[in-house]
Order: sequence, then C-alpha cells, then structure tokens
Amino acid sequence: MKKIILASLPLLMVGCTTLDSTSDFTDVVKRVESKQNYQIIVGKSLTPNALEVNGSQLVKSSLELNYVTPTQKKNVPDSFIKMELQYFKNYNEFKTVKVEGSNKEVALKPYAASAETCSDVCTQTQYVRFPVSSQLLAQQPYQDLKFDVTASNANNITFSIPSGYIEAIVNSANSNVDPAVVAAPVAAATPVAHSSSSKAIEMTQYWFEQTPKEQRDDLLSWAVENRNSTKLTLTTDSKQQEMFGYWYGKATKEERKAVIKQLLEL
Repeated sequence: MKKIILASLPLLMVGCTTLDSTSDFTDVVKRVESKQNYQIIVGKSLTPNALEVNGSQLVKSSLELNYVTPTQKKNVPDSFIKMELQYFKNYNEFKTVKVEGSNKEVALKPYAASAETCSDVCTQTQYVRFPVSSQLLAQQPYQDLKFDVTASNANNITFSIPSGYIEAIVNSANSNVDPAVVAAPVAAATPVAHSSSSKAIEMTQYWFEQTPKEQRDDLLSWAVENRNSTKLTLTTDSKQQEMFGYWYGKATKEERKAVIKQLLEL
C-alpha cells in the first residue's frame, strides 16, 4: 500500500474552478434544488484528498456533495455524493464504497456511462454516486469524511473530504441563506435550469472535442439530423460519441441549436 498526494486538478465538472482542501470554503454552494418536502444543497466541485492507494493508478477525481435537508416532518432520502474517477484503462472499474462511520459497504451507482479516452495511454472515467447519512454529515464537531472505493479485485483508494467543505454546506442548509429559495420558490427554478442547460451544452462540446477529428463530421451530421428528435439513437462503439449522444439527449431543442452553432465554429 502506498500513500500519494495529488495536486489540485481543475476537473470536468463544468462551470467553475474545482475546490480542494486548501480552498476558502466561504462560498461552496453551487445551487439549491427544491423538492416536494426537502431541499438538496449541491456543493461546488471538489478534488478530494487521496490518502491511500492500493493497486490502482488514479489520474484525477472530483466530487459534489449533495446535502439533503427536510422542509417538512416527513421521511426524506439520504444525502449523496456524485463523483468522477479517472484512472488508467488497465485497471478494473470501482464497484463499491464504504463510508467511515457507516457499517455497510454499498454499490456505486453510475449516473452516466463510463467514458474512455486514448492518446499516448488510455484512461477510463467513471461517473458514480453513493449515499451518505445526513446525520453523519451534520454531526459536530465537524470532521473530515473518509471513504474507501473498491474495485472488483480488491484494489481500493481511500479518500477524504475536508471538514470545512462539509460544514459550510450543512450551515448553508441550516440557515437557509440561499436568496433564490427564500425569496421566491418559483424563481428558484430558473438558476437550477440554467445550470443544467449550461452543463448539457458544455458537456456536448467537450465530448465532441474528445472525438477524433475524422469522426466529427459524421457526428455533427447526426446532431443536425436529430436536433428535433425526442428519442435519440446513436449506434457507436466510441465512448466519446456515446457520451456526446448522452448529453445531447439531455439538451432541449433550443439548446441543441446552440450546440450545433458552437460545433460549426470549432
């Protein structure tokens, strides 16, 4: 087992600079999502500390803490973490996670298809999420949250999330300081939708740029032909094209027009 220290890397979570353990955590809330009887406080992208690595070659990673806080006296889902893990292709995919303070190991659930990128070497990126007890996150005094992600062959990595990042998000939920949510719940939908649309546009452009140049014309033609389609089918063996199709499907018709315009200018 070996210990490593990763430098702060600006990751693929689009739209802002990725935080790390040395950052100022006075402004960590990315957005607030209002549900029927709870809110989700979504933290900005953070590069966690990789404390120990056993048998894997991590290239980079980032995560977003999604802290769930009830607005009514009803049962609500657990908080959760969305994470991106990029590593060299010759290693197995990560399958499970165990959070320190929890007695059980749970399966990592993908929220998007894994992506493969090749240049001199091939890397694979997993997009996963896993639950974290809201009570554990809010437990005082606040401490770094440690968790282990494990591959099928028992290769594992131990990560930690700085206590300051957690505390700032929990305190934001407790004080309910987000102006969009407090002033007008209806208006709150606007920044959330804007963030989602921005991500769809930026991610489609990113995966288009990752696609080999000789394949881009066909991919652009497909995008133009399907700009008004409600059900998209992109048959391909390319992970880059698969991810492009996934995010293109998330975009609205107006956003697809913006995507096509941007791609034509590349």
